Amino acid sequence: MLDTKKLVKIISVAVASMSLLGVSASVTEAASFTAPKLGAAEVAPTNPAIKKGDKIFVTIKDTKNQKVAVLNANGTKTAKTVSMGSTFTAKDVKKTNGKKLVKISGNQWLNTKDVVKIN
Repeated sequence: MLDTKKLVKIISVAVASMSLLGVSASVTEAASFTAPKLGAAEVAPTNPAIKKGDKIFVTIKDTKNQKVAVLNANGTKTAKTVSMGSTFTAKDVKKTNGKKLVKISGNQWLNTKDVVKIN
């Protein structure tokens, strides 16, 4: 019985020391590794400026409500809404009351936060 306990202790110490040796070897290997040189990344504009005549696509961050409120020329909400995925041609772009608006038709405007320019 005593020999079995000693044997288990010896085996567990041997396994623990081997695992520590393996960890230290992989750490020194990782420290000596040099990463390849990468070129400068090209930075593409994430939200290019929308101009008159550009095609726009309605996107929505809120997945529960799939509609965006249509605004009037002053930037206040109207009773009308536009569904996600709708495409329009920008008739005009203006900034009013701190909001940048895109005219879609008549007296209907959308906030630029709700639309994305289509290339």
